[in-house]
Amino acid sequence: MERLGSRSRKSSLEMERLEVEKEFSGIQLVSEGWFARVYSAYHHDTDARLALKCVHKENTRKRDFLRELRYNYYLSPHPNVVTSFKIAYDTSTSYVFVQELAPEGDLSRFIKKGGLEESRAKKVAEQVAFALEFMHSKEIVHRDVRPENILAFEKDLSRVKLTDFGQTQRAGVLVRKANVREEWCPPEVCEAVFNEGYEVETSQDAWQLGILIFLMATGTFPWDVADITDTNFNGWTGWLKKRTTKPPPRFRMLAPRLLRLLKRLLEPKAEKRADVEEVYKYLADPWIVKESTSHHGSTIHDGSSLGEPERKVSSLQEHSFDEALYPGISAMVDDDDNRKRLCQWILTADNYDQKSP
Repeated sequence: MERLGSRSRKSSLEMERLEVEKEFSGIQLVSEGWFARVYSAYHHDTDARLALKCVHKENTRKRDFLRELRYNYYLSPHPNVVTSFKIAYDTSTSYVFVQELAPEGDLSRFIKKGGLEESRAKKVAEQVAFALEFMHSKEIVHRDVRPENILAFEKDLSRVKLTDFGQTQRAGVLVRKANVREEWCPPEVCEAVFNEGYEVETSQDAWQLGILIFLMATGTFPWDVADITDTNFNGWTGWLKKRTTKPPPRFRMLAPRLLRLLKRLLEPKAEKRADVEEVYKYLADPWIVKESTSHHGSTIHDGSSLGEPERKVSSLQEHSFDEALYPGISAMVDDDDNRKRLCQWILTADNYDQKSP
């Protein structure tokens, strides 16, 4: 790729005119949006299949296009940022730059009804958090973290990369609110009216990461807009303020530890919101409530609606012995009696702890 990357290192706003047939062949449309199209194409000189991002001139200023190119090129060394080459082309209708091609498309192809497999959701969350952490260390904010902007390089999602830096800005910059995807917007952006200015902050990426994790876990959004006019969002803020003990209905399939993570990332007050690195603390924990049927036929959840002693019992039972290694042992245990004894032991232990100096 050295030859491709070294062909143009211009400091001016001038760009080469793209001669498509001379440079590329086998061009195929990969994706299309309001501002750009992405094509896959075989590059003759490097003998590689690459991606051409063609940004529509009618919707984009040249300086904005070059800003996106510079950010992508500058961040490319990170393993979870898509590699882009510092070369820009010009056509009659588009500004074009070259990136590596993601063979498995974007994350939106993987998120079906019911969400992603938990293990794959965790892989994606960890890698996206890693990319955002790197950006935030440079005081750079992505501002458009969503499945369409996360590219997959393996079917099991063990390698994904953040892409599309068209909205990327420096932290602290004042931007005007445009037409935005409201289901991804934090409250401080939702509150701004169209064309009103607001300050770019890294906490906005943390919010979008929280929405992404919820979407991967459930296959749906927690609310339509983070505003008091939205019933589901009001239910969330009410629960955070302890107006009710039960999580909102859309959150009840989530395990307690994931709820705790989302409390930190989906904190309505930007100044109290956790950084994206918060995700790392929860990767070893269960994220989804596991349901099982007891011998009475009732459904037992993982303890999210239980009292504290019962919840601790559930946690202990998750780490119980492997019955296959100890045949016959399970037949000697009365589950109901064992549960009562465990509850009594935990209550006694809790009382002892409270009395201890």
